[in-house]
Amino acid sequence: MVNVKEFIINASLLIAIVSVSGLLYKQFLVNASPRLKNTLLLALAIFSGWISMFFGIHLDDEVIFDLRFVPVLIAALFAKNTFFIFVVGFGIGLARLTFGISEAAIVGLCNMVVLSTAGMFLHLFFPRLTRMKRILLSVFTLNFINVLFVAFFGVISFVDYLSLIMPIVLPMNILLSFLIVWMLNDLYHEYVSKRKLIESARKDPLTQLYNRRAFMNYFQKFSSGERGDEPFVLAFIDIDYFKKVNDTYGHIVGDRVLETVSARLLHNLRSIDIVARYGGEEFVVILPDCTKENAIEAIERIREMIATQPVCVNDLEIPITFSAGLAASSEFTAEQLLKLADDALYEAKQKGRNKVICAAAEAICS
Repeated sequence: MVNVKEFIINASLLIAIVSVSGLLYKQFLVNASPRLKNTLLLALAIFSGWISMFFGIHLDDEVIFDLRFVPVLIAALFAKNTFFIFVVGFGIGLARLTFGISEAAIVGLCNMVVLSTAGMFLHLFFPRLTRMKRILLSVFTLNFINVLFVAFFGVISFVDYLSLIMPIVLPMNILLSFLIVWMLNDLYHEYVSKRKLIESARKDPLTQLYNRRAFMNYFQKFSSGERGDEPFVLAFIDIDYFKKVNDTYGHIVGDRVLETVSARLLHNLRSIDIVARYGGEEFVVILPDCTKENAIEAIERIREMIATQPVCVNDLEIPITFSAGLAASSEFTAEQLLKLADDALYEAKQKGRNKVICAAAEAICS
């Protein structure tokens, strides 16, 4: 006989773990690396399966009834990596063996492998379905697989399955599955909203580059050694005669020019480079783990590309050039970098624009 009190305890523990995991994720892991997030979520998923078994309903000396399938259901619906689903299921299956190796334990391991494999196939099929159809298909499919698998292997008599599992346990599991999925769905949307809010506070709304505040935060981390001790180069970039573009074609066209230049900067720099809109038509770039020579070569290449490819807006071809000033952290202190890179930009403007100037080491002496 299934003990309702034990079932409620099992379900409550699982709900508590889900709630704590969601809190941990949205409060402390928003800016964590993908590897750290995946490792912690994997550990929590396997741990929740083990806890479910530890406080499970012992139908006899060997057979444990519990809710270990729920983490696989959650992984199938929310994991981005399909293989992650299998690892969750296989990990929980191995955790079953910690309660003793028996026929029921081996069947339990096989059951988790089958469930996780089914979850992987469902996940691959999901792009064709709406969100609601994904939830319905996953909840019913994995619940039916879970209750039928052991019955066919004969660990519990088929009579017990017909009298207890199918009419009582299956509906309770389905209702609990919907409850937990609803909780996680709400937590996920809250996390996404928080992530978007954080990003919007760091991004320039027009160019989608980092804004000045975000740049200063990154600059402080790089200059203090928090992001490593490798040298970096700071580059100020300013579009030449941008006021003339606004005066001639209007501010809407000017905005399109800013967007195009921003996109070209992003697409022609490395993924580790920090690109920000410093203000108006001025941009700033941090090039980590980069020598002065390599930075000059990279910015010069982009300057030539932009100078030879006019920006097209509404059948208009608008020639654009920029001037740039650079300063290397290996030659100057953090306090000097901003000023000297800006001074180098001013020098490039004074020497006719459409140039890249790098601050010389002796500039600090003048």
